[in-house]
Amino acid sequence: MKRGWWSNYSNNASERCQWPGISCNTAGSIIQINLSYAFLIEVGDRFGKLNFSSFPNLVLLDLSHRQLGGKIPHQIGYLSALKHLDLSFCGLSGELPPSLGNLTQLEYLDISYNYNINGSIPPQLGNLVNLVSLNLSTNSLGGNIPPFLGLLANIRHLILDRNQFADGNNTIPQNLWNLRGLETLSLSGCGIVGPIASALGSIPQNIEKLKNINFLSITNNSFTGHIPLALCRLTKLESIYLDKNQISGSIPSCLGKLFNLRTLDLDSNLLEGLIPEEIGNLEALRFLDLSKNILIGSIPIEIGNLANLTSFSLSQNKLSGSIPSCIGILSNLQSLQLDSNLLKGPIPEEIGRLFHLSNLNLSFNQLSGNSRLSPYMCPSPVTNKANSSRIPYYIKIFLPSAIFSTVSILGYFLFSRFKLKTNRVGVQPTKNGDLCSIWNYDGKIAYEDIVAATEDFDFCYYI
Repeated sequence: MKRGWWSNYSNNASERCQWPGISCNTAGSIIQINLSYAFLIEVGDRFGKLNFSSFPNLVLLDLSHRQLGGKIPHQIGYLSALKHLDLSFCGLSGELPPSLGNLTQLEYLDISYNYNINGSIPPQLGNLVNLVSLNLSTNSLGGNIPPFLGLLANIRHLILDRNQFADGNNTIPQNLWNLRGLETLSLSGCGIVGPIASALGSIPQNIEKLKNINFLSITNNSFTGHIPLALCRLTKLESIYLDKNQISGSIPSCLGKLFNLRTLDLDSNLLEGLIPEEIGNLEALRFLDLSKNILIGSIPIEIGNLANLTSFSLSQNKLSGSIPSCIGILSNLQSLQLDSNLLKGPIPEEIGRLFHLSNLNLSFNQLSGNSRLSPYMCPSPVTNKANSSRIPYYIKIFLPSAIFSTVSILGYFLFSRFKLKTNRVGVQPTKNGDLCSIWNYDGKIAYEDIVAATEDFDFCYYI
């Protein structure tokens, strides 16, 4: 081993099993090198000079988050007993060495987030038949997604996000859908093109083979066509990311059968038609984003069944009708984005009961004010830290009248000003009631109250 790898520690070989990050077997042979938690240890270019043949029993090598630099040395193939190799976030560059294919005992391989690793995935990686997890994401790999990956029968996690495969002219190998043990498939930002149906295999025969998959991400590619109905047969799915593609057609109502689903992200596509009411069956759902599509119709009242929902976005569609009051039942909601639609009518007072709400955007609709909203949105005369969280830190509500336009402009700081005023001296009565009553009255009178509350729009009240 290169002298000084563990600077400040003795280089006496008899003491090496006591060095930080080193584990040995009973015979004193090193079986693990794990520096992932030893932040004070620097490795640098000494990694490339390491005598890998000195570690015949090494089963784990974790140098993640160490700035190694340079290329992965081809001598790494000498670690014939290795089962776990993590070189993520190491500042590595160059091509993946074919000698990685010699590590036939490898079960876990992570070389992600090195950015400058380039070239294609070497075919020798097809020898790693014991691989359970392969993560090559966030590099500069090119070429194609190789078909041999579909022969790694034991693999459960395949993550190839954010590479430069075929410069945006890539497809998914058909035999990838033979990996019946696959639990995670993440191919986001891989330059994949073509119909989503054919890219995900013949429907319904191929994709439905992935019975164990719980995480599917193909975001930020160039998929076209409709969402395959076979997706609805993958009942273990917990996360679906199909966003930022060119997927068209309607949202299949059968998605409502995926009772384990926690994340459904379909934003930035060409989806049209109604939001299926069956989405209300997804009671485990926490994140729902259908924004930036061409959806029409009303917001289904079945949304009120999603008690675990924390983030809900329908912005930039063509939804009409009113905002259903049942949204106020979603007590865990932290972000609500309904902007840029054709919604009409009053803002439901129930929204004011969403005490965890920190991000609210209802702008660019045809909504009107609600006199009952402000008692919930604004603090009571007696405020404290417990109830100050009821005020969203971001409020954007463009309403028709002059006063509501003023509220939208000042929405970033007005409610905080109300909070400060009530904390200091309590709400002072005005000719129209308290400061939170600006929703109730005509623009002229309410505007005067805003001027008074902000001391003629003094700059010190901006956030």
